[in-house]
Amino acid sequence: MKLLAQMAAKYLLEIENGSEPSLENENEEKARISTECFRIKKSWTDLLFSPVKDHVMRRYIGFQQQIILETADSLYKQIESSKKTSAQEIYPLLKVSDFLLECLLGLKDFQLQYFNNYIDDGGKLPDAAISTVRKRMTEAAEKVSATLQNVELDVKLRACICDYLGDIIMMQPDSLLNYRSAEYLISFTETIAVTTDFTDNRDLTQIVTEALFYMNFNHHNFFQWYQETIEVRKLSLRPQDQLPMLMKQLLVLKSMPVMTSMSFDPKVQPINSQLESWLGEYIKHETVHLEMSEIELPDKIELKLTVAQLALLIRLLYEEDVFAMKNIAALLRFFSNHFMSKKQEHISYGSMNKLYYSGDQFTGYAVRELLLKMVAKVNKMFFPT
Repeated sequence: MKLLAQMAAKYLLEIENGSEPSLENENEEKARISTECFRIKKSWTDLLFSPVKDHVMRRYIGFQQQIILETADSLYKQIESSKKTSAQEIYPLLKVSDFLLECLLGLKDFQLQYFNNYIDDGGKLPDAAISTVRKRMTEAAEKVSATLQNVELDVKLRACICDYLGDIIMMQPDSLLNYRSAEYLISFTETIAVTTDFTDNRDLTQIVTEALFYMNFNHHNFFQWYQETIEVRKLSLRPQDQLPMLMKQLLVLKSMPVMTSMSFDPKVQPINSQLESWLGEYIKHETVHLEMSEIELPDKIELKLTVAQLALLIRLLYEEDVFAMKNIAALLRFFSNHFMSKKQEHISYGSMNKLYYSGDQFTGYAVRELLLKMVAKVNKMFFPT
């Protein structure tokens, strides 16, 4: 990168002085630039297969990224100025400078493609790339905005998404762009486009909501929409059903997958953390206004399993070290006290303990079928073929 920066400085000085390179020198300079870019890419690629630690790689790639930015911005500014005011005799020099600028942007794209986890995503995009990136962002935002007008989606959720896309469409031409905002918008629009095309028996609003959670869309409008949705759902229920619904919703939030490595706003908490905090406080507030006697909480949870099947499942989990507790007697007592089978409302510890050690083949078959169904469901959810 140092050689390219030196070449850029040399070209800038020659442009200012009005130097005129020969055609032979122009071609020679372009060949030097191409050779150096090839060497840089090879050097970077070698790092991918080296034992260099991540923090060292991140610092190195970030340093290279900054050199590309500073060199490209200096060249771009001078080239644009010279194209308007310079004499025709320095056009060959401008062509070489243009070629170098194009190669620098190519190195930027190479970093994005192969070193995406190491670049400084808060860094500014080179000025020469902004117009192209902004055009791509605007076109993507306009396309998704138009698509959303023709799908059955909650009106307020649609407005929330379109507000974000509208800000992108109305972005000022001279506004700065960083890698994060550009990459997030492109990923966002691609995900929404695929989601709205997805055919499923489920409500599209629910599917889009899950997609927004996954993309960590921690936009204030989405946060507010989700709050209002919970409150509307609560008011539609009988008083005795409201708190269980809120508690169930809190469990849903805790299990919602969120890609925390990306976000609409990195300075704000992930969307699931924000909503979990809010809903947790909301549940506490609601609980204060209820008498404990009015809260219908089941003493035991009913399972669609026999005691023998439950005992075998516990044994499998225990032997796979799923439980941090190593006291099997305490675990069996816990399950006996808090669960009931489809045939027995009361499960004795003695019965559970006996079946834990003496399951039969019929029980094993039933549990195996259950586990196979679960594996099939995981494959369908995360490894579709």
